[in-house]
Amino acid sequence: MKSKIIDVLKKEIKKCSKSDDVPVAAAIVLDNNVIASSRNSRIKNNDILGHAEIQVINKMIKKTKSKNLSLYSLIVTLKPCLMCIAAIEQCNIKNVYYFLENEKCDYSKYKTNIIFIKEELNEDDTFKKTLKDFFKNLRNTM
Repeated sequence: MKSKIIDVLKKEIKKCSKSDDVPVAAAIVLDNNVIASSRNSRIKNNDILGHAEIQVINKMIKKTKSKNLSLYSLIVTLKPCLMCIAAIEQCNIKNVYYFLENEKCDYSKYKTNIIFIKEELNEDDTFKKTLKDFFKNLRNTM
């Protein structure tokens, strides 16, 4: 995974801290170049569909004026939820790269043609630490 892509994702998750959104970021890439990126914005925009994956897909649909994004790959910091997987299927993205497992989702009953590829960040656990800190802080404020 190119460090340029990782840097874009890190910048996106930092923006989440300003709005109390869960720090998840997504990027759509073509030939290792970031074409669009986004982050969770459910809290910021008071939008139940404000997941990073859906946000970046909507950006790409506007940018390309097409709902067919089959030429692109999606990279996310957290494996997509079932709602986002359905959106990914609708726009024909075939490859989804992710860094962290989503333990809240049961994927066993959902059949899809999407290829999920788990990426390892050997020297950097920024995404994991950011999520862990977010939920730790959230629990402390309740």
